[in-house]
Amino acid sequence: MSLITPLSRRRLLAGLAAATASALVLTACGGGDDSGTGSTAGGWSLPSSDPTATIKVLSILDLKTAHMQEVIDAFEKAHPTIKVDYQSVPFDSLNSTLDARIANKGGDPDVYWADQPRISALAARGEAEDLTKAFAGFKSSFDPTAYDSGMFQDKLWALPIANSSQLLYYNKALLKKAGLAEPSADPNQRMTWEQLTKDAAKAKSSGAQYGFLFGQFDRYYQLEPLPVQLGGSPGATGDKNLTPDFTSEQWVKAFTWYGDLFKQGVAPKGMKSEETDPAFVAGRAAYMVEGPWLIPQLGASKVDWGVAPQPVFEGGKPATPTGSWSLAMNPFSKQKEAAAVFMKWMAVDEGGGYIKYRSDPELAASPEGKKIYFQKSVFSSPAGKDAAKIIDFETSNTAVNRVPTIGYIEFETILNQAFADIRNGADAKTALDSASAQLTTAWKKYQ
Repeated sequence: MSLITPLSRRRLLAGLAAATASALVLTACGGGDDSGTGSTAGGWSLPSSDPTATIKVLSILDLKTAHMQEVIDAFEKAHPTIKVDYQSVPFDSLNSTLDARIANKGGDPDVYWADQPRISALAARGEAEDLTKAFAGFKSSFDPTAYDSGMFQDKLWALPIANSSQLLYYNKALLKKAGLAEPSADPNQRMTWEQLTKDAAKAKSSGAQYGFLFGQFDRYYQLEPLPVQLGGSPGATGDKNLTPDFTSEQWVKAFTWYGDLFKQGVAPKGMKSEETDPAFVAGRAAYMVEGPWLIPQLGASKVDWGVAPQPVFEGGKPATPTGSWSLAMNPFSKQKEAAAVFMKWMAVDEGGGYIKYRSDPELAASPEGKKIYFQKSVFSSPAGKDAAKIIDFETSNTAVNRVPTIGYIEFETILNQAFADIRNGADAKTALDSASAQLTTAWKKYQ
């Protein structure tokens, strides 16, 4: 993706799983210091005045193409005694790079981008510093689910710098052609999945190439809220969330519906996630559930589009995807106080320097940051204003984090394959039962 948006990078996860899983250590330890506490471990604290230091920061965002140079320049202007040695690697190389560098215990990098569902694993294998005492006081600065994404065993291991949500986009021309009413932008009058299925089928029969698209087919991030809306769990339970829990009635019902989308031809079987955004922007789909990063593309397109809240099952409770990126600290860093200053500036100060000074619009993880985010020009159109209100509501009221577990890599890999099997015609219960058995075996090494 050109802008390294929060969720489209998840499309690369399958290739990452094998490399990262092999590096996972089985101990549930803390950071690099014996005490494992933020403001006392190794004698460091969040300083009241800036030290003189150079910190190494490892990211998946390029300085030039992802417009991070403006962010780093703004930080160094605000904190002139701290210099940033900024490094970037491709997303699919991040975890293997971290494994290798942190294992050297040389302190490089001092700060790094942490994929939120993997924070539990980073903490468990000793690759993240405990930030609890240094940063727990800033909890109220963040949206609750964003802050909670950095928690593991009641300690804070990472600070969120971005967030995500999902919206229902629709093509006004295709709906009009099919004689369909536009869905309401009011979260209290959100469309049901059942009605969406009917309307999408009608739009397809009236000439739309695709009735409905998920931005990320067969991905846990986007599909997790389906069973949660029906009262199901996020997919795992028990000690350290190492017991699979996705064979319940709610999960089977949700993914029977998912499979029926493809059996009925409402959604396409063979389309890759990388192809979904271009298809909607080209005007070939009537409806699509996707993240806010689609808004700039639509604003530059010829599509007459509208936006509504993500649907909910009849009788269910609204639940929407959330989560993005956080910053974590290397437990072997030799510049922890300077690193902490950088992390606070990026995540907290003025609503978050990362959100304020990066020109690419990315959803903030804090109420103050969202105010800055919603001032971006992409939200100036009528549809953009509707989107801003929906995003603000969903991130504050309906957001559901992915399940935190040190076995997340195996969890996501196996479950995503089950989703793909269901999409290709497998019985939902059979596929989920098989995935549960596979994951139970894969997680034995953590028991």
